[in-house]
Amino acid sequence: MYSRDPLDDVGQDGADGGGPRISARADNRSTITLAGRDINTTYFVSASSAALAAFVGLVVLLGMWQPWQETAATGGQNHAETTIGTGPSGGSSVRTAPYREPPSAEEGGEEPEAPETSPGPVPSASPTPDPPDPVDMAFASVRVGTCLAVYDAGWGKLNQERPVAVDCGADFAFSKVTMVTTSASNCPAGAGRWGWGHTNGDGSSIALCLDRVFAAGQCFPATLNRQSDGSLRGTAQLFSVWGCDRTRVPSGKNALMVITAVLNGGGCPQRTDRQTLSWQVFSGAATVCAVQAN
Repeated sequence: MYSRDPLDDVGQDGADGGGPRISARADNRSTITLAGRDINTTYFVSASSAALAAFVGLVVLLGMWQPWQETAATGGQNHAETTIGTGPSGGSSVRTAPYREPPSAEEGGEEPEAPETSPGPVPSASPTPDPPDPVDMAFASVRVGTCLAVYDAGWGKLNQERPVAVDCGADFAFSKVTMVTTSASNCPAGAGRWGWGHTNGDGSSIALCLDRVFAAGQCFPATLNRQSDGSLRGTAQLFSVWGCDRTRVPSGKNALMVITAVLNGGGCPQRTDRQTLSWQVFSGAATVCAVQAN
């Protein structure tokens, strides 16, 4: 069989085409025909040569395609800022500002401080009102017609500090409210009457006008004087209530009187064993009849 030597490879028409041609043999020898002259050279084909060729091609390709130019031209992506200015040649230049994360505390940066807020005005607590005074409440609860266990203890002082309502039919109902006013001076005066004034905690005042509730069998102290005809005359502490079994009377008094009757008119009945005395009360509206206790 006819074998064709690669060195004898020529154009299809058997003549040299005139251009450079390279003939290679398996012995790493090659012949380069250039301008009608043959130049012999040696070549080495390996995998590293192929990789080098691929790398060179990639570099060339990247030189032709510049993706960062597209990013700058489109205004910046992924948090980049783009600035466009005039270059030295009068054209436009594009500069991309890199995105920077804020420094952390580990990198030496300081954590942002919270803005200081000035405290608003603290509302002052409303003062707790004092509980109502029980004496004030007792006076405020009294109405006209209320009966009380109140009387003069014998020295011009009442036996209670506050009014306490009682049943008007009870034996210890010693007084009755006839008027409620602001001052004791407004109360009617006279035998058998009393003006009981009180000042409240808020500075206001109240007064109870009282009439003594007389009943047969009650006792009160008095001062008696024997007249030239042998009769007795005297003055009595009619708003007082005194124990009928007591042997002593308040200072300035010398007798203990026992009520025998309370009349709305007429004279007191007389007894044969002792003299009965009478006193007008409530501005003459009633008469108290009493005799000296044994």
